[in-house]
Amino acid sequence: PSQHVRWDIRFDSIEYLDRFDDRGFRLMDYGTSVGFGIAVQGIGRYLQNIPPKHSTFEFESDDWKSIIMRGRGIWLYEPYAEGTYFKTVYDYEVRYGMVGAFIDALIFRRLIQLATEWGFETLRQWCGRDESVLEPRRQRARFGKFFAARWLGRRPVAGAARSWLGTGQESELKLRAGLQTGSAT
Repeated sequence: PSQHVRWDIRFDSIEYLDRFDDRGFRLMDYGTSVGFGIAVQGIGRYLQNIPPKHSTFEFESDDWKSIIMRGRGIWLYEPYAEGTYFKTVYDYEVRYGMVGAFIDALIFRRLIQLATEWGFETLRQWCGRDESVLEPRRQRARFGKFFAARWLGRRPVAGAARSWLGTGQESELKLRAGLQTGSAT
């Protein structure tokens, strides 16, 4: 958890708790600052972790300031000669009925999608032995420029993510790679 918050702009703190849920999964406390001194708290748990294949997780929040009530996700890893292909898939339920669904559809889901992309691009660069990316990519103003550029439909320039996360194009990328090597199925 202490390393996770170094690259993932969505969280300011993640800590294992000395508590377990009723199914026996160890709980983690998540926290993030949304600005103006407002913090949002949540709880998460890993359901399964099988390195280097996949991890599954759940998350939830009783904090009234969080639009997210509960959700689930998975991290998938597939080793290749050139590196590791990574994919994350998650979904969540929102609170506040139709108002929450409207806010989610209008801006929040895209914000979380791009923050996920931003974070995993930071992790990719860090794994490539570039620790200098960590501090600048934790700057919310820098992420804000990235978000605004993507919101307006433009490809951002400096500091943009080069990943395909959240675009649905990863299968196209793998297909193209297979066609180039003659091994597409």
